[in-house]
Amino acid sequence: MPGPWESHICPGCACLCDDLDLVEADGGLQAHNVCAWGSAKFLGSKKFHPGQPRRRLTAPFVRRRGRREEVSPEAALAQAAELLARARRPVVFGLTACGSRAQEAALAVARHLRARLEPADLNLMAPYYQALLTAEIHHASLEVLRDEADTVLYWGANPLHSCPRHLTRYTVFARGRFTERGVEDRRLAAVDLHRTELARFCQVFVRVAPGADLELIRAVQGVLSGASRATVTGAVRLAEFLRHGEVGVIFAGRGLAVGAEALARFAALGDLIRVLRPARRFFLLPLASDFNSAGLYHLLLTRLGSPWAPDFGEGDPPVFRSQPVRWEEVDALLVTGADLFWLLPEETRRDLTRRQVPVVAVGPWEDRTVARAAVALPAALEGIEVEEVAYRQDGIPVCLRPVLPPPAPAAHQVLTQLLEISS
Repeated sequence: MPGPWESHICPGCACLCDDLDLVEADGGLQAHNVCAWGSAKFLGSKKFHPGQPRRRLTAPFVRRRGRREEVSPEAALAQAAELLARARRPVVFGLTACGSRAQEAALAVARHLRARLEPADLNLMAPYYQALLTAEIHHASLEVLRDEADTVLYWGANPLHSCPRHLTRYTVFARGRFTERGVEDRRLAAVDLHRTELARFCQVFVRVAPGADLELIRAVQGVLSGASRATVTGAVRLAEFLRHGEVGVIFAGRGLAVGAEALARFAALGDLIRVLRPARRFFLLPLASDFNSAGLYHLLLTRLGSPWAPDFGEGDPPVFRSQPVRWEEVDALLVTGADLFWLLPEETRRDLTRRQVPVVAVGPWEDRTVARAAVALPAALEGIEVEEVAYRQDGIPVCLRPVLPPPAPAAHQVLTQLLEISS
């Protein structure tokens, strides 16, 4: 497929920026308008160490007596099917960093194996979508927010780390139709456990104690509604900040997903939005980082009717689990669209290794999960080597087009083949 390519969509994060310019160079790509997350995909570098190359998984392998042995795709698929079929409590994990076709195939595999499907960001995204079902939370596209929002609040979120171009493309520094001066037409606030780099751009920064987010949200709501006087530090400043906005947005991040009160926090933010809404237009969006996290929850809601983790262990329809999986019960794992062993605490990794829980990994990279895998199957890069569909952070679907020939099949093809062998 000849280049150059202009206005290409980047599958680096959930912003799915559509302004990348790509040219072929020395058998690879040169990318312009790309952040560190996009470079990790297009240039094969590490996210947090851009100068270091990231190794691709180039061939299927199985692990025998602790050693990797390259095998044919058919042999790897047969071994993966056998390991997963033996399991009494299998889990299909990840899916937020793979395309919608792969997510559909993984859901079919989970249903067939009577497994639990565990999204990589269950604690953040599922409470938001559940609150969306029960509360009057209004929605807007990122373009609407870029054009109109004069008040932006990041709560428990640092876009400089999770979505590096978020500030310049859609919020603080972006120049929109009614925010032509960019940062001069906007006000920015942040609430976080620590004073992050984002604080330097903020008119208001509130440092919240661990576990105190819900109390602070309710205190801000009380000040705005006049129902109570604030006794929580920072509540009055935040309330005044929000009160003076005409069009605003609250981006909720992983800081709100910590602990058992995530759903209550999102519900409280919904109540806060309702207090603001009569005189102002305010919106609430999660700051997801993986490029197709919204696509996974679109699939779960449209196919199953719930954003929580579906567990097919007791049959179909599934039981929906709001709490994260208990890893000590898991006896087999299928991982795609996430690096599980990078996300897990060290004690959990050690327990899975000690119990010799078989891991089947499907993906393009040699990551920590592949290093522990009993079977690994390479997949092409979606939006670079194969076509896929993804849903942007605001829920808008986009088609990801390939620019390079694929060295491996697409993830949805691998998972479909695995399903056919298992059936």
